[in-house]
Amino acid sequence: MAVKKRKIDPGNPSPEIIRQAAEAISQGKVVVCPTDTGYALTVNALDPKAVLRVFRVKGRVYSNPIHVAVSSIEAAEKYVRLNEAARYLAGKYLPGALTLVLPKKDVIPSLLVSGGETLGIRIPDNRIILELAAMTDLPLTATSANISGQPTPYSAREVVEKLGEDIRNVDLILDQGSLPVRGLSTIVDLTVDPPQLIRQGVISWLDIKTHLAIWT
Repeated sequence: MAVKKRKIDPGNPSPEIIRQAAEAISQGKVVVCPTDTGYALTVNALDPKAVLRVFRVKGRVYSNPIHVAVSSIEAAEKYVRLNEAARYLAGKYLPGALTLVLPKKDVIPSLLVSGGETLGIRIPDNRIILELAAMTDLPLTATSANISGQPTPYSAREVVEKLGEDIRNVDLILDQGSLPVRGLSTIVDLTVDPPQLIRQGVISWLDIKTHLAIWT
């Protein structure tokens, strides 16, 4: 059976379609959702069974943690321990292509973070996933909708092609159309002092370091 696909306007997302996606997520289902850095596999990150489905769909090794998206920095505070550097960078770059790695709170399941004590969290610059995160009031997995190691998909068609037979494990695709190819989010570890770059992405690490130096 073909995966259910719903066209959605990024400038004015249909509340009804967002509600349908939110209900699917609340039931432990997998939704493909657009972000500012490609299409992502989106589930309730607090539900270990749903998180397990994401690992299996992607063929992702369990030692590779999954980052999450939230609707605001206030929402993030429910899942990670924010420090002043995180608040400063959030104010400077978020919503945007920046993932902040911070100490996780106990509510975060061990599977999501591969047994570790930190969680990568971000606020994507995409209205659809932000409204979905706000409606569910949950952290949402935001890992690319592909088989691990493959290129990030920037259209619903690419998602279907890249997942192949595993697309049957996806319950709903929110189809924004083709996304601009912008690259990955920059990942910064804020559990150490000074903060360290984990992955260079769209936002320049040099720019981040410069702003942190001025701030401190």
